[in-house]
Amino acid sequence: MRKIAEMTEQEILALTEEDVQKLIKLRMMEEGIKIMDKPIIPELFEIEPADVQIFTIPILDGYAFTDMEEVKKVAEALQNAKSLRKTDYDWQKLGSDYKYLIKKERYAYRGNSDFDVMSGWVYSKELYAKITDFAVQNKAMKEQAEKDKKEYEQQLQDTSDIVAEIRERVSEVKDKYMRLNTLTRRFAVDYYPLSDNNEEMAIKFMVKAYSLNEEEKTYVLANYKKELTTSDE
Repeated sequence: MRKIAEMTEQEILALTEEDVQKLIKLRMMEEGIKIMDKPIIPELFEIEPADVQIFTIPILDGYAFTDMEEVKKVAEALQNAKSLRKTDYDWQKLGSDYKYLIKKERYAYRGNSDFDVMSGWVYSKELYAKITDFAVQNKAMKEQAEKDKKEYEQQLQDTSDIVAEIRERVSEVKDKYMRLNTLTRRFAVDYYPLSDNNEEMAIKFMVKAYSLNEEEKTYVLANYKKELTTSDE
């Protein structure tokens, strides 16, 4: 298949969508751009929801309770503790060998205070063991899907100029001949019969009205008789 720049207007007019896609892919091959289909979104395994309700206190980050009454008592005890402080150190100056105490307004930043009781759900060891393999596969599929999506988006970006060039040329030619055929039909239906079938007079009127160039004038005169046959029917 020849390149779009090498085709005549009649050849371009005859192009199907499949032909246009072939032209785009041929240019991609020449430019060394991957030819890819749009990635399919993978169907993930259904994962059972977490089965154990837990209760946490923001200041005890990483720790959880399974008994609501117990966690309330711990939160209250912590809130009433007068000597509660945090140990810290300056990593840049002395490192962790020299720790010091600090007292802050807030030590944690989840919830409205350090001592809020918050609830959530986690997996029991038994259910975690059951869903792990499926969750790992889901993670791998999602990561691969994201990689494929980025690669496909890069391909679209790399081919945007090629697609624009080919489609703009096809549209340019089709728009041109749509106008020419509309003018030809108008000439056959109105200008020619209203000029008492005087071709020379009719084309003069049309040139004046539509500012036809020589190419448009020649096309109309060469093709209007086919429209006469159609309109008579």
